[in-house]
Amino acid sequence: MQAHREDEHRFASFLLGTEPPIEVAIDAHQVLEATAIGESILPLPTSATYIEGIMRLRDDTIPVINMKKRLGLTPTHYAEDAKVAVVQLLNFRCGLLFDDIKDVLQIAPESLQPIHPALCGEDRVVASLIKLNGEGRTLEVLDLDLIFPTDLMRGDQSSEKTVTRAAAEKVRSYSRFVVFTSEGQQYGVRVEQAQEITFLSEIDDMFQNDVIEGALNLRGSTIPVLNAARLLRQSAATIPVEETARILVLTSKHLRYGLVVDTVREIVSIADDTILPLPSGGHPAVEGVAQGEGAEDILLVNVEAMIQTQEEELHSMARLRDSTTAELTQTRRHETRHLITADCYLVFSIGKNYAIELNDVQEIIEAKDLMILPHTDSPGRQVLNLRGTVIPVVDLGQLFDEPGDAVDQKLIIGRKAGQMVALQVDRIVTIYKQVKFQQTPSLNPRYRHCADMLDRLIEYTGDAGVKEHVLVVNIETLMRHHLGQQMIGEIPMNDLHLDTD
Repeated sequence: MQAHREDEHRFASFLLGTEPPIEVAIDAHQVLEATAIGESILPLPTSATYIEGIMRLRDDTIPVINMKKRLGLTPTHYAEDAKVAVVQLLNFRCGLLFDDIKDVLQIAPESLQPIHPALCGEDRVVASLIKLNGEGRTLEVLDLDLIFPTDLMRGDQSSEKTVTRAAAEKVRSYSRFVVFTSEGQQYGVRVEQAQEITFLSEIDDMFQNDVIEGALNLRGSTIPVLNAARLLRQSAATIPVEETARILVLTSKHLRYGLVVDTVREIVSIADDTILPLPSGGHPAVEGVAQGEGAEDILLVNVEAMIQTQEEELHSMARLRDSTTAELTQTRRHETRHLITADCYLVFSIGKNYAIELNDVQEIIEAKDLMILPHTDSPGRQVLNLRGTVIPVVDLGQLFDEPGDAVDQKLIIGRKAGQMVALQVDRIVTIYKQVKFQQTPSLNPRYRHCADMLDRLIEYTGDAGVKEHVLVVNIETLMRHHLGQQMIGEIPMNDLHLDTD
């Protein structure tokens, strides 16, 4: 195989589906990612004629340019499997709509031919041509600075530097939320206010009253339990509790209590500036609204305000098994050190159950928009662009040789010592509190290649009350010994193979 020359340029090429198709090239360094359209593109009224609309890209909304209209081609429509090349234009991201992704290729300088100025109109977008004589291909090279026909986006050199510097200095802040469901609606509470999740075991209904379901004995402490459906909907109707429900244990500055919810779905990071406030007169228990995966709205709940009307009764119940108020206070001071990240594990399945320390989990997202690195068979051959940082993705089912289920897989974003990795798993089982763990004894020979990252286990009790030993994945060892140093940090986009499957 011929080696690449140092003076070669790398381009990503895309197709516009005329007959024969036009092949358009963009400097690969300027392409942040290439993705399918996904959800519908929403129209943007009164915008330029070549603006197709806006689309949601994870935690951002970007404009999408119809490249057929921009280049004056007909027809101008696209199929459902069209692709969007996400590029950076000065201080914002923009999507360029193409029919398909073609290639990523190295081009020698002599293959680049500038277009003579006499042949260019005032509204030109194509700056040069690439001729691949051996393949009979001609590619039209886009100049992204010419995508918008006016000077409004570019300005003079000094203003561009000012805007770029201001954009670089603006650091987005994020908050983490535990997302649960109740009667089909998604709710979120801040991670700092969630302590653990437990199964719906026997609740003492002696204290059942209105929204209070009863009391739960949790490791010697009496925990008042409320019904989330009645509390959040403020409905007088009797809402039965299903056996599959979970109890989310929350902590406020005053007390601990349990909330009966339908499911606990995930932990998500949400940009603070994307949280939408409620209109005037909104519910005091709701901090705002965020959009989750699949455009499902999440009501972000203020834990303190949610229980305000029940607070006195909850305090009375919580004191039942504590001899003095001082003793209760001392117990709570100790327990505040054990919030959701302390002595807790995220249990997940890849054919069988495994776990990871919850302290190492940043968030959980859907397994999509993955890219494949060429010429590598390492566990991190797939990568993900997570809000501008490209991180390796490890398919744990493949690594541990577990026959998992490839439907609706999840990505656990793990963080340790400032580095990140995404663990691809079949499903999230639960969050489980377990103070004690054991050193892993001898393992099956099929784990020999990864035994160092499975150095301990916990005892986990599932839905049916069956106890099992669950191996804990050590992500620090995984990143250090199994990915290699070159895989752990940010990966340049120009080293990626764009997966169009």
